[in-house]
Amino acid sequence: MRPNTPVETDILLLGAGHAHVEVLRRFALKPEPGVRLTLVGREPETPYSGMLPGLIRGDYTTDQAHIDLAPLAAAAGARLILAEATALHLDTRSLSVNGRPDLPFDLLSIDIGGIPAMPDGGGTPAMPDGGGTPAMPDGGGTPAMPDGGGIPVKPIGRFLEQLHHLEANVPPDARIAVVGGGPGGVELALALAHRFKGAPGIVLVSATSGPLEAAPPGARRAARAALVDAGVALVSGVTAGAIAGGVLPLSDGTSLDVAAALWATGVVGPAFLAASGLDCDAAGCVKVAATLRSLSHAFVFAAGDCAALEGNPRPKSGVWAVRAGAPLAENLRRAARHRPLRHWRPQRDALVILGLGGDRAVAWRNGMAVSGGLVWRLKDWIDRRWMRMYTEMRMVMDPADSMRCGGCGAKVGAEVLAGALAALPRSGSGDLPDALDARDDAAVMRPPSGRLLVQSVDHFRAFLDDPFVFGQVAAAHALSDIHAMGARPWTALAIASVPYASGAKMRDELTAMLLGATEILHADGCTLVGGHSAEAAEAALGFAVTGLAEPGRVLRKAGLRAGDYLILSKPLGTGVVLAGHMRGLTRASWLLAAIDSMRSSNAGAARVFLAHGATACTDVTGFGLAGHLTEMLTVSHMHATVWSDLIQVLPGALELAARGVESTLAPENRRALPGMDGEARTALLVDPQTSGGLLAGVPPHRAEACLNAMLIAGMQAAVIGVVEAATPDRAIIRLERG
Repeated sequence: MRPNTPVETDILLLGAGHAHVEVLRRFALKPEPGVRLTLVGREPETPYSGMLPGLIRGDYTTDQAHIDLAPLAAAAGARLILAEATALHLDTRSLSVNGRPDLPFDLLSIDIGGIPAMPDGGGTPAMPDGGGTPAMPDGGGTPAMPDGGGIPVKPIGRFLEQLHHLEANVPPDARIAVVGGGPGGVELALALAHRFKGAPGIVLVSATSGPLEAAPPGARRAARAALVDAGVALVSGVTAGAIAGGVLPLSDGTSLDVAAALWATGVVGPAFLAASGLDCDAAGCVKVAATLRSLSHAFVFAAGDCAALEGNPRPKSGVWAVRAGAPLAENLRRAARHRPLRHWRPQRDALVILGLGGDRAVAWRNGMAVSGGLVWRLKDWIDRRWMRMYTEMRMVMDPADSMRCGGCGAKVGAEVLAGALAALPRSGSGDLPDALDARDDAAVMRPPSGRLLVQSVDHFRAFLDDPFVFGQVAAAHALSDIHAMGARPWTALAIASVPYASGAKMRDELTAMLLGATEILHADGCTLVGGHSAEAAEAALGFAVTGLAEPGRVLRKAGLRAGDYLILSKPLGTGVVLAGHMRGLTRASWLLAAIDSMRSSNAGAARVFLAHGATACTDVTGFGLAGHLTEMLTVSHMHATVWSDLIQVLPGALELAARGVESTLAPENRRALPGMDGEARTALLVDPQTSGGLLAGVPPHRAEACLNAMLIAGMQAAVIGVVEAATPDRAIIRLERG
């Protein structure tokens, strides 16, 4: 997934705003050797603000108005971290995120947008974090709603969630207020008037003498006419207070009865920016020079609504964030190479195009305005062209590599290893003294009396650029063989390798992998007692796992009986989803679903199978469902009918398979199993699974209870077939529709 050039500089992109998606695009077109990008975003897709009103009206679908971050990040060779950030530590150059280790960086770029200034009841802007956990709009945290109860239009992703809730719960005779008479408020009011047809109406509240006060007269006239035609009521020359009990107070002493108030006012920066120690303006936005570098911290850059360009301010709108992308990308490259930065000199006036609805728009620049259908078609063409730049990217790989010693010369340095081990949680017990602290040459264990030892080993190279998540998946995958035998995981030895980089970067990568792994190991009662680490061209991780089993309760592949129902505990499709991700074809939501499945332990499924008298069991991994089932049937001297349409599949797997996407091992699996050619669903039967589910035979009188227990536990399990007596005139696996 990443070039093999040693990592020299880590650039962390906090937020998936318009400037940052352009940074990703430019790094995809021209990779920078030795520079690693990491994008931290709260959501898998980032919305394009220019299409938001059209999305609300129904002119565009959600897919048309959003950029899927997974393919774009893959094209740029960037790590994609979808998580909520909680704190920024400038002294240690690290970012805290929920549920995982801090993310270190050498350079930080912030493009998380802003938050509409909203009243807190005292006439001052209220920060949506409510004084608690910092609110980080596009970079991570979900902002809490202010006490006033209004709905901020930004961040857009959060607003769209609130809008769907509003649409489902607002009475049909209720009014909705839009606070803010600028271009954003006017477009939003017109779009909502179209969306909420039949309601008493939308009210636009403007603090100025009328909407679009700063626009040319022709633009103001066109906008006012469109508002009147749409039935939008205008309330001008007043400011709004905090809504309470359905009442929106106004500064002239009057009030409006509304079901909700949507805030499209001027933005302020999220509170965490100033709290981190960055030099910010009165609105809480990061002060940056013409180079987009922070005035207070040379390793921090910022763009978009959360940035304040010193000496040359620009309006808080998407057009300026878009234009900042190219100079930001160039200066991040230059900063990584310790080269002089270039100044960005944005033009004073930009073309503004505002959608009026009804396939009409108004545009203005330099005091001139024009409106009509041609203007709308121009806006639509510009917006779609901009989106195509980020939805049609393809992977660019750099084959450059460095020569490093092999053998014991490739071991990770002592300081790197010690630093990584120091960060791991300890879980020693009487039978298992803490071998990580002992630093002995081998772990010393005392097996419990009367138990059988069950051992297995698994190891693979990284297929995800997120080392913490990769560690979780690698551990869950390694434990799966133990669970498939009906055993309880006991101890694990790690086999880890990381690409050569500076000592600190190697330590951080190794630490993140092992922290992710130990989280899964400890949850299953397994103790990490040692292992081996080394340098390699790419990251890799595996485990030799020992489990404990009770005599007479070991599950094996042999033992299937005619009439047993075949139950699979997880959906199929990890191989095709990961293969699609490597080609930039997998949507972020599909990748997230696959990751959630892969890092889910099979411990619960094993317990259910044991409790319901499973006759045989295996885990579905590299040979695919058909391959592993064939192994079970062969050693059990049985055949089976599989109902292919009853098998659960991961989101996106069928779509990718239909496009011919497949893992490199799939053709070999197919050659070994005649009759597995055919439609996309059949192709998934030979799809190699990483950390796949358990497949077991369950007696017919207990199968329904077994399946129900799994479904109640939250597993995506299914009865996928039935075991039958072997006959010489048919294939070992017969495919049918259920």
